[in-house]
Amino acid sequence: MYEERVERLLAAMSARGADAALIASKENRIFLSGFTGDTGAILITEKSRTLFVEPRYALQAAMETQGYGIVSTTGGLYNSINDTIISDGVKRVIYEDHYFTVNQFRSLEKRLRYEELIPAGDVMLRLRAVKDPDELAILTEAAQITDDGFSRVEQLLKVGVTEKEIVFKAETHLKELGAEGFAFPPVIVSGVRTAMPSANPAPKELAFGDIVVVNMGIIYKGYCTDCSRTYFIGSADDEARNMYFAVLAARNAVLHEARTGSPCRSVDSRARSMLSERGYGDGYLHCVGHGIGLADRELPNISLQSSDTLCTNMTVSIGVGAYRSGFGGIRLTDTAVITPDGAVCLTKIPDDIAVL
Repeated sequence: MYEERVERLLAAMSARGADAALIASKENRIFLSGFTGDTGAILITEKSRTLFVEPRYALQAAMETQGYGIVSTTGGLYNSINDTIISDGVKRVIYEDHYFTVNQFRSLEKRLRYEELIPAGDVMLRLRAVKDPDELAILTEAAQITDDGFSRVEQLLKVGVTEKEIVFKAETHLKELGAEGFAFPPVIVSGVRTAMPSANPAPKELAFGDIVVVNMGIIYKGYCTDCSRTYFIGSADDEARNMYFAVLAARNAVLHEARTGSPCRSVDSRARSMLSERGYGDGYLHCVGHGIGLADRELPNISLQSSDTLCTNMTVSIGVGAYRSGFGGIRLTDTAVITPDGAVCLTKIPDDIAVL
C-alpha cells in the first residue's frame, strides 16, 4: 500500500525535475508511511526512503512503518537529512511550501545541502485526492461511527437542553465508539442562529419551534468525516418546510451531478440554480463542498471557481445550505465517494424532515 503511494510520488517528482522529496506535514507522513507521531520528516529519494524522528518516537516509528530506514535525530534533524542527501547524490528537493513557515523555509535554505529547492505546490494533495481500497474501508467505518453520533444527538434534541451540552455529550459518545475526536469544531446551533453557517455552539437552550442545524465530523484512524442534518423542535412552519425541501432537492441533484468526469464548478452551479428557482439563491452562503480524507479539507474544491474535475474514488464532503437572516437556515451534507453514476453517501443518516 505505502510503496505504491511512494511510487506515485516518485513519478510526480520526476515530472517536476526533482530527485528527492522532503515531507514533514503529519497528514502526508501518515499517507506515505503510516507513522502517526506528532513530529518527524520523511526524505524519499530514488535510492532510499528514510524517516527521521526524535528519539522518543523511534520505537513507534519502527512499529508503524515498513520499508523505511529509521534515523533517530540525536545529532540534529538537518544534519541527519544532509547525510542522506549526500549519500544518495540528491540535487533537487521538492518541499511542502504550503506547510513550512517562512522561518522554517529559511532554515531549509541555509542548512540543507542541495542545488535547488522546488515547491511541491499541490503534488501531495493530488496524490491523496483519489482514495485506495484501504482508505475507503477506513472512511466507511468512520462514516458508520458518525451516523451513530447523529443518532445520539437526535436523542438529545429536546426543549431546555443547551447547544453546548449537546456538543459535550456527543463528543463523549463518539469517543466511546472509537473516534479520536471531532474533525473540526462542530456546529450545533438553534433558532435564528442557524442563519450563521459557522456559528459556535452557545449556552442557548433549545426552544419549541426552533430549527437546529447539526454539522459535525470525526477523526477515525486518521481519516475525517463531515455531515450535516437539520431538525425541528416540536413543529416546523410552512416557510421552514419550503426551505428544507428546496435544500433537499438541490442536495439530491448535486449527488447525481457529482459523477466521474464532472467539472466541480458544474456541480456547484447545479445547486445554485436549483435554489434560485425556489427563491433561495441569495441565501446560499458557501460552496457545495470539498475533498475529505486525512484532512477535513482536501482536493477537489467543489465551487464555482474550481478548475478541478471529479475522479472515481475521490471522497468528498458534499452538501447544500440555505440561510435567511432573522429566520434561520437549513443544511444537509454528507461524506460521499465519487463513482461513474454519482456521489454515493458513506454517511447514511436519514434526510426525511425530522420534527422531534
